[in-house]
Amino acid sequence: MWPAPVFDAPERAPLGEDCALDRTADFKAELRARFKVLRAAIPAAEAEAAARAVAQAAPPFLNRLAQNAGLAPQQAPVALYCALPGELDAAPLLGALAALGFPTLLPCAAAKATPLVFRRWRPGEPLASGRFGLSEPPPEAPAIAPKILLAPLLAFDGEGGRLGFGGGYYDATLAALRADGALLAAGGLAFAAQRARDLPVEKHDAPLDFVITEHQILDFMGDSCACSSSAM
Repeated sequence: MWPAPVFDAPERAPLGEDCALDRTADFKAELRARFKVLRAAIPAAEAEAAARAVAQAAPPFLNRLAQNAGLAPQQAPVALYCALPGELDAAPLLGALAALGFPTLLPCAAAKATPLVFRRWRPGEPLASGRFGLSEPPPEAPAIAPKILLAPLLAFDGEGGRLGFGGGYYDATLAALRADGALLAAGGLAFAAQRARDLPVEKHDAPLDFVITEHQILDFMGDSCACSSSAM
């Protein structure tokens, strides 16, 4: 089991809000660099085992989310992602959810810091090259608003804080989906080693409702954090 690193947020600067924001941005950049290195150091065999463990543990949890809202799997589209190098591979989970009847979606990015569009995609269907060379469903695939969203991340903390890649896509997306009121929950997929003790949070940072790792599910939607183990 990889230990969770401990990186504390910087003290609030006494020189005004602009200075504090600058220091927060600098610290976020430092954290991104550290966690990219940490994540890249996870051996490939362990990364593959982690993806399989998440694919086994996540479906019952996501099914309960849908059932609690009175929805069958077919009525609860789940947005996932095509993993970039170093990210926890969402493909095994996507396949497991598709086999259970969940409509599975992948993101299509437009301009920076604008909401993502999610299009229907199932294993075996073609993918196109999108913005930044990312793989995404072709334009003719139907656009569907997700009921459950699963996001990649660089780091997370024990209160639902998420450190992303700095593009602002998921913050803008979650703000739009939550304003619409149709989203049941938004979570992150990560290796357990990506947990930090404390992450800096700015006004635009959208919190997560849960995080799923190879070892546990952290649920931030209740009065307390419910953790369930997932054996590898």
